Amino acid sequence: MITIGEIAAAAGGRVEGDDAFRVRRLSSLKNAEADSLAFYAGGRGAKDRALETTAAGAVMLRAECAQRFPRHRVIVEDAYLAYARASALFAPPPKNCGAHKTAAIAPNTSVHKDAALGAYAVVGENSVIESGVNIGAHVTVGADCVIGRDTTIESGVHIGARTRIGARCRISSGVVIGAGGFGYAENSAGGGVQWERIEQLGGVRIGDDVDIGANTTIDRGALDDTVIGDGVKLDNHIQIAHNVRIGAHTIMAGCAAVAGSAVIGARCRLGGRASVLGHLEIADDVHIHADGFVATSIFQAGEYSSLISAQPAEKWRKTAAHIRRLEQLAEKVKRLQRACPQPPEQGGKNQ
Repeated sequence: MITIGEIAAAAGGRVEGDDAFRVRRLSSLKNAEADSLAFYAGGRGAKDRALETTAAGAVMLRAECAQRFPRHRVIVEDAYLAYARASALFAPPPKNCGAHKTAAIAPNTSVHKDAALGAYAVVGENSVIESGVNIGAHVTVGADCVIGRDTTIESGVHIGARTRIGARCRISSGVVIGAGGFGYAENSAGGGVQWERIEQLGGVRIGDDVDIGANTTIDRGALDDTVIGDGVKLDNHIQIAHNVRIGAHTIMAGCAAVAGSAVIGARCRLGGRASVLGHLEIADDVHIHADGFVATSIFQAGEYSSLISAQPAEKWRKTAAHIRRLEQLAEKVKRLQRACPQPPEQGGKNQ
């Protein structure tokens, strides 16, 4: 159990009530119990009334809402951010326990004494595993890799050769880093079409404090490295192709895909299933909404959307029919413009 005084210190808040009051878990307002800590970030309707009806023993909330909760309070400026910080106290990192007896460590490899390797983990030649690293079961780390201090790699991750991962990263199960990129040269000699593989000779460089969700793939570069900047957060099932560069503190939701050699700036946000074509450039502070399709470079910060929201099927069929006729409509408008004389420009002081 953790005192709300400890939580306030971690969350950057102050206690109103008994700072020695102990809580066992974090909970939603609706499902909290007397030994729970909840948070209130403001809301409407039933969510708003939940602050008065919750059974939580303590709540993190802003000062202007404090009088609505009569028990122990942790006063913060941003309740959601405070909740994020408090959550780390309830999910401590796994304890290091050395290398499992079934782990395989190649020659000329440096594994710090404070690192942990799970069952059947494999570390290739000339790799470096720094202090506090925790590598789960059945993880493969290729040759010439560096895993920075206090990074956690969950079970079943594959890290290919020439990958550098920074400090305090979290790599979820099923991630593949450093797979060969999708690169082929067309050979049409003899009248047919064949595809010849382009060997991917680069690596992957991942900065500090990067989180990578389950089953995400990051391909190694063809010649230069694929680069993921500091503080980047990637959701599950994301595809990052070869030679992509992602700026610091960019975040991507599930199933986003970035094609080869695209460059994405810092502090960008890509919604779920957003797609970026290859060799494009996206400026800093760009927000691509869910399902957004980026087919041209974006050089100005801001929010961008594409595609059409779901609608009744009958209405969509009519819309699709109109879309198919857009070219004909555009040609008709051009013909009408050519046939009709343009009116004289308006002007003058007495207009």
